[in-house]
Amino acid sequence: MDLLVVRHGESEGNAAGRLQGSTDAPLTERGRAQATMLGRWLALRGLRWAAAYASPLERARDTAAILAAQTGFPAATAEPDLVEVQAGRLEGLTREEIASRHPEFLERRITELGDFAAYGGESHDEVQGRAVRVLDALIARHRAGADRVLLVAHGGFNFHLVKAAICWPVPRLCLATFGNCTLALLRFRERRNEYLADLAWHLPLELTGGEPGEGSTGVFR
Repeated sequence: MDLLVVRHGESEGNAAGRLQGSTDAPLTERGRAQATMLGRWLALRGLRWAAAYASPLERARDTAAILAAQTGFPAATAEPDLVEVQAGRLEGLTREEIASRHPEFLERRITELGDFAAYGGESHDEVQGRAVRVLDALIARHRAGADRVLLVAHGGFNFHLVKAAICWPVPRLCLATFGNCTLALLRFRERRNEYLADLAWHLPLELTGGEPGEGSTGVFR
């Protein structure tokens, strides 16, 4: 089984520098153009998928719809577990607003990033639990057919999903950037009775011939 993992195009929240989390926000015109460019690149290379799943949040759902329209490949089914990491009281805030209202958040050690439990959001373990549920469901549906599957979600959640797929045990700290419309390919294979993935490639939008990328800015996804 192969997974094509995509982050949504630029959203209004991204453009405003706001930590979105599970808050809904539409794509900007730039974000729609990014998705269109990625869709054309996928179509040109014939990277067809047997099934597709997308976060129900508008920025991911619309990115998936644009990819399907540009390629003619299967449209995405909404999958609630692909939603972005919930950031609780930090959602909707800019970095400056977080610095003013919750300065301790920006002072935390790097090993504490990605855990929003103290702010009414999800903990690291809760997000990893979701990532594992997604992977288990995909393996049950698509392993036997050796399918290629498209997932369109978010910078934070995609990061957790990739960790769960390629690492055992899963580290708390690992650095990987998912800019808008970044595309990664995970190749799952049986290895000594364990079904794990290789990160075959990780491709920012600018390397597909699209516009210059602006990588994810930490927690501001």
